[in-house]
Amino acid sequence: MTINAIVKLVALIVVHSCCTESSTTTSSDSGAAQQLSHFNVDSAPDKMSTPDFDQYLGSYIADGERIALILDYDGTLAEITAHPNLTQMTPQMKSTLQNIANSGKAFVAVISGRDVYGVKEKIGIENIVYSGNHGLEVLYPDGTKHNQGIPKEIADNFTKMIDQLTKELAKDGAWVEDKKVSLTFHYRQVDAKLVPELEVRAKQIIESYGYRANQAHAAVEGKPPIKWNKGLAAEYILTDSFDTNWRQRKVIFAGDDTTDEDVMQAIKGSGRSFRVSKDPQVETHADFRIPSVDAVYQLLKWLEKKVTK
Repeated sequence: MTINAIVKLVALIVVHSCCTESSTTTSSDSGAAQQLSHFNVDSAPDKMSTPDFDQYLGSYIADGERIALILDYDGTLAEITAHPNLTQMTPQMKSTLQNIANSGKAFVAVISGRDVYGVKEKIGIENIVYSGNHGLEVLYPDGTKHNQGIPKEIADNFTKMIDQLTKELAKDGAWVEDKKVSLTFHYRQVDAKLVPELEVRAKQIIESYGYRANQAHAAVEGKPPIKWNKGLAAEYILTDSFDTNWRQRKVIFAGDDTTDEDVMQAIKGSGRSFRVSKDPQVETHADFRIPSVDAVYQLLKWLEKKVTK
């Protein structure tokens, strides 16, 4: 075989390998679901300490440097519980986040699937930005609020949708969370044998009223059918709080759900993002995978040291 033939053969093998790997990616309803990968994500150990984050952020953030920190709440700042009302941050987590927000060198925002006043009540820190309903609502520290527009003909169906879900499916441990502009149908406490049928019917009802039905942790979410997500909300908040050159700033994000992938994609290449998951094979746009809420606490402790130096 000639040298030229060998070169061509190697090139074909490389191309075939790349195409095969690309074909294994999955898709979902999220705008960030394309080209997800676990192959290039740096996974942290199951147990982490504060110094571990030197290897992930040490070359990105210098001592005393200004940062923009964006976080999810449930499953990131607080452990997920059987009922959303039971979820709370540890006092240590809240104190560390408060210290970062008070440092004068950190802009802090929390983007949650909860309604905006609900997530603010859970966290209880005044000088940060809160965004609820996956970014549809934004509440600033001075009390001003931005609401993403929802078509009236869709909004008018919201109460009817809540009523039908409640009357037909809110039983056997299932219940409906009314978040004013979106909803979550929870079934975490339902017998596993009943779940498949509940999921299908909940999605049918939600979609029959013109809303989008998205899968969540032991829940189905009903969202208005507008092009908006946590990633677009993060871009809006950063642009509104700074300017269109916000990508020049040091942006850090952490989240645990597929809805958080949109933020990870939005800051890809300029910021640094962490997917909170125990699954080493989780498909994600994040730069790093960390295993737990406790690991998020260690991340915040690392950032606290940086911004208070």
